[in-house]
Amino acid sequence: MDSQFDTTVAAYERSMEAMPFREHVEAHSFLNAVGDIEGRDVLDLGCGSGLYARLLRRAGAARVAGMDESAAMVDHARRREAREGLGVEYLAADLADPAAGDLPGIAGAFDLVTAVYVLPYAPSREALEGFCATARRALRPTGGRFVAAVLNPEFCTDPEWYRGYGMLLSARQAPAEGTPGHMRAWVGPDVLDLDFFRWSAAAHERALESAGFDRVSWIRPTVSEQGRARYGDEFWANYLSCPHALIVDAQAGPRAELGD
Repeated sequence: MDSQFDTTVAAYERSMEAMPFREHVEAHSFLNAVGDIEGRDVLDLGCGSGLYARLLRRAGAARVAGMDESAAMVDHARRREAREGLGVEYLAADLADPAAGDLPGIAGAFDLVTAVYVLPYAPSREALEGFCATARRALRPTGGRFVAAVLNPEFCTDPEWYRGYGMLLSARQAPAEGTPGHMRAWVGPDVLDLDFFRWSAAAHERALESAGFDRVSWIRPTVSEQGRARYGDEFWANYLSCPHALIVDAQAGPRAELGD
């Protein structure tokens, strides 16, 4: 299947090192939200080139599987896995189709599902609900957590606000649900141009509830101590006052059986 990420593999792979906010804010905050995963089974939705799948495996997860709609990203991740031998599985699938959560080896097999910048690429309510349904179906019937980094519904629409962090976000100031937006990010000599869709906090929560998640928490990002020491508090002030992304921690209890 075609994806806007098919031609961005190399730049995406380098972005963790080339964009300081990815390491010192995004990864720091996301992994803190995920917490201790020693011995847990984790599915990373929208795994891309495998950046977070590898981090999760190295953090002690017993099993890590990565799923992405971009065949090019999955091929790259598999090649790295062949070299590094971490034991991460990768597969290509349409994440917005709830049937992806019913695939053999995926359905009901995980304690935790993660997703970094997946929900912002839902072009419709049905797709947003589909992503969430895929996550819930992959969790064990007894329940589990879905931790996702999502676009901040109230991100700053000043086109210069995030430029110091290597990116420019553009969208209408008062959009309707699902209004398209665009991100341009500079990764060394390369430029990433990606389209996204804006969804309110309420839209996220409705989609999660529809999928079977009954407790949703919103978490603001923080900066690592290393990031503060290297760049200073002033560097991060604009970003922290209005971050472009937030973290959603959604929890689900036991799944009801038909007829219950």
